[in-house]
Amino acid sequence: MTSTHLDAAAEAYRAAVLAAIGEEVGVLDSFVLGSGLIGGYRAGESDLDLVVVVDAPLRGEARRRVIEWIAALDLPGRRLELVVYVSGQQPPDFDLNLEVGDAGAREAPDELDHWFVIDAGMAQERIPAWKDYFDPISEERLREAVVSSLAWSKEWPELEFARLNAARARHYLEHGEWLSKQEANR
Repeated sequence: MTSTHLDAAAEAYRAAVLAAIGEEVGVLDSFVLGSGLIGGYRAGESDLDLVVVVDAPLRGEARRRVIEWIAALDLPGRRLELVVYVSGQQPPDFDLNLEVGDAGAREAPDELDHWFVIDAGMAQERIPAWKDYFDPISEERLREAVVSSLAWSKEWPELEFARLNAARARHYLEHGEWLSKQEANR
């Protein structure tokens, strides 16, 4: 298992999310992404970005129950960003993209593809087990996704996330390495 930057409360929450999913489908593996992977995770404040690989799609009542169970858990931070892939699916072809925050849980099926490709690119560099489930993202495809995210950031100049993403994207395109949000904010 790849080490993370999560605290004990976030790790316990991760385990509870996996248990909820595991009540309905087989959980094959899970991966912490974002600040929990690359650094900068702030206990009680940061999002928890989690990818889960399962053996079958979450459908109908099973999907509804899993979302309800996860929504009922006490968040250890600002938000859960959960992406579930059925084994064999490749980013951005997710089964479930769920955001959970103070306002509750909502599925986000229409998120832009580049976010999932960028996450996969970061994961394949840092998580050895990632390649057990996902095909490699080529450097060209990853750069295209980063350029797309930079264009998105330019469309939303008033958003703090867009500003941070732009700084991180430019750094990646120039240096080939990822910065944490805190590093990009300096």
